[in-house]
Amino acid sequence: MAMNTKQWWLLAIGASLVLASCGEGTEVEGPNTDNGAVFAPPLENLDTLLDGAPENASLQNEAKGDEVFAPTNYDLIALQSPTANQGSRGVCSIFAAVALMEHLYIKEGTYPDKDFSEQYLQWSAKFEVNSFPNTSGSSSTYNLRAISDFGIVEEAFWPYESRPWGASDDERCVGDEAERPTECHTNGHPPQEAVDAEKWKLPSSRWISTRERDIKAIMKNKGTAVVAGGDFFYQSWNHGASSLPTNSEYARKGYVLYPNEADKADSRERPAGHAFLLVGWDDTLTVERLDENGEVMLDENGEPLTETGFFIFKNSWGTGSWGTDHADERMPDGYGYISYRYVEEFLSARATDIPVFEEPEPEPEPNPDDVCGETLSCREDSCVDSPLCDGEWESFSNLDEFEIPDNDPNGVISTIEVPGEGPAMEVQVDYIIEHSYAGDLEVRLFIPSGEHVVLQEADQAAGTELEGSFIVTSLQGEETGGNWSLQVVDSFGADTGVVLGWQLTILR
Repeated sequence: MAMNTKQWWLLAIGASLVLASCGEGTEVEGPNTDNGAVFAPPLENLDTLLDGAPENASLQNEAKGDEVFAPTNYDLIALQSPTANQGSRGVCSIFAAVALMEHLYIKEGTYPDKDFSEQYLQWSAKFEVNSFPNTSGSSSTYNLRAISDFGIVEEAFWPYESRPWGASDDERCVGDEAERPTECHTNGHPPQEAVDAEKWKLPSSRWISTRERDIKAIMKNKGTAVVAGGDFFYQSWNHGASSLPTNSEYARKGYVLYPNEADKADSRERPAGHAFLLVGWDDTLTVERLDENGEVMLDENGEPLTETGFFIFKNSWGTGSWGTDHADERMPDGYGYISYRYVEEFLSARATDIPVFEEPEPEPEPNPDDVCGETLSCREDSCVDSPLCDGEWESFSNLDEFEIPDNDPNGVISTIEVPGEGPAMEVQVDYIIEHSYAGDLEVRLFIPSGEHVVLQEADQAAGTELEGSFIVTSLQGEETGGNWSLQVVDSFGADTGVVLGWQLTILR
């Protein structure tokens, strides 16, 4: 449930409070903006969001030494799904991961209209990956691991619920967040329809450097967006919980500048984090910097201090409140610009490749000469209703073990007596044999008439086990009543083995 005005006011003045979720922005009254209205979405726990993130110095350079990133403005906006809104739940990193996944499916092109379930991803990150079970928060590492290892379903199979569970949903969902069962953070378990649905995946992800050139190299050379997340500075984001004045014009334009020293100090008193999707850059955008009083900073000559160079990012705070007023008409509602310097110093990032789909094997053209029970097995779908397969399957087995004599042309014989009578429509033989060199063996099936069929020839292939399964269509019409025998012959020396058992299945 979204916080009311009084709760947000307490949040803004509570210096010791650590925010633990990120969610829906709400217009509330506050003293720190020029018009009295502030945008104050909840945020994510910083330690959770940055869990395991390495330093840039330990990561490889994505950009070549002499690589030039032209043009100065570049974006992947046309390859993004619609702007999303996570509501009042602490799952901004979940939404960033799903935004990346939908973008990569659009870029790959085979399934460009997929809408994936954030609800299912949060559950998977908690219950399948076992990450952070006592909080709603997560991180890109575990979210993308859930997608690559287990896969997630489409939105229709488990639609997102915009508010977290409370006592009315489950009586255990009360009190401190860390004391609630994990189901309270995931809004329960997926319905059976989602459990049974197809799971969609991505390749494994990896950490990448947040240096400007490295992120640009991923975007330009691979043509893919990058998930980023980390430190949140309240005044830089013009967030309503800031103790310092915020700027509603910058909020409408989606500007996130490098924080001033007062903003750093204020934000460090109640650390929080946020995650989103980097989708482009603008080297030419120049924005005037603001001081702790919300006034434009000036240099020693009285000229405005500015910041130039911003990444373009897709946020998950919905539309209509933040990032709504862009000079570039291609920028969708809910997108923003974040300083290169901010990203490099305070954020971590992960990237992955587009999914790969193999072309399905074409269905073979039917052969007009095929005959059910002869060239086609009666187990084929096309033969189920054929009069040539109108009978009943019966199974008989001999599970006694027989040693196979070494280098003996007579081999060993295991026999099954089939009662009754009638012609065979189809015969299937299954057997298991262990041998120190299975390639020495020839396997034959003898039928009641005394004739035999060679099921497997001695091929001298290495191995210690034979598991044969053969449908013998050539026996159609043969009398079935009587003795059927499996003969196993080892015609080479030095190796021994045993017939562990076999089964005869007859359609008659």
